[in-house]
Amino acid sequence: MTAALVTCALVLALQQPATPQAATPPAAEPPQVNVDDLPVSLERIQRALAGPPPITLSEQHPVFRLEIVGRKPTIEDILGERFWIGAAPYGGMTHAEFLEMVTPKLAQPYAGFTGKYLVAETALTLAETWALKTAIKKFRDAHSEHEREAARKEVLDALAALDRARHAAGLDDK
Repeated sequence: MTAALVTCALVLALQQPATPQAATPPAAEPPQVNVDDLPVSLERIQRALAGPPPITLSEQHPVFRLEIVGRKPTIEDILGERFWIGAAPYGGMTHAEFLEMVTPKLAQPYAGFTGKYLVAETALTLAETWALKTAIKKFRDAHSEHEREAARKEVLDALAALDRARHAAGLDDK
């Protein structure tokens, strides 16, 4: 892929332009740069590039190590000198505190259930949910069982009618 791109670039570069040179306007010449006016020393850069590389990597994947010199911070340095006193009080009240203040105790969620009564109420709710789901499943099964029995009775009635018709026609029973 790369070779094809390089070949195409060379072919395009070597082609003669379709229009004569006189038709194209002359390009402006770039300004001439005096090497002595540059703020860098080209000889110094060439000497540095000609010398050996400053780092020779002997491994495929280099390993870099870092050493940190310093004092391990204490909890007082991180949290402050009087961290055990606790957080500073905040400004206004939260929404939950406001609702707790203005809502009557019995109107709050789970107000009538505390401690073991809350656990008992939760268990009772789960048991009621399970019983209701089981009853609904049994009702659906009974409904479909009733339909199966009705279909079975209809098939048996049709077979009995077929037997009576065969007997009335004088055909032997199979």
